Amino acid sequence: MQHPERDQPEHGRGEGRAERDGQCGGGREQERQRYLHAVIPALLLTIAVEVPLYALALSALRLAKPGRAVLLGVVVNLLTHPVLWWFLAPRPSAGRFWGAEAAVVVVEAAVLLLACRRDPALLLVTSLGANAASVLIGLLVL
Repeated sequence: MQHPERDQPEHGRGEGRAERDGQCGGGREQERQRYLHAVIPALLLTIAVEVPLYALALSALRLAKPGRAVLLGVVVNLLTHPVLWWFLAPRPSAGRFWGAEAAVVVVEAAVLLLACRRDPALLLVTSLGANAASVLIGLLVL
């Protein structure tokens, strides 16, 4: 598909479209690479911190068997972490960060509630604890 403004000689002074797009595309690719270099370590750190905490809490509270507790810890993080980073990427700020983290706590607790069908308050506290630990360690390490 052609872009009307790019294809007009008065806008490009006769430059070839492929040449201009190549220049712009490189910037987007670099931005994508920077994003991936940030989001992947953050996701791995989040999983490394939160999954053991979820597994321990859900098992100790007899809300899930150990294997299922580990799986739930991974699932809730794979659901929320990419959305969190997508939301924060365009305009990160302290307010957006804390608001998004609060939403993550609630969403993860809701997913756990759907899976465990037990004590919503306890699942909310479990989610809050796991996410608080993850944020703290993330701020210290990353």
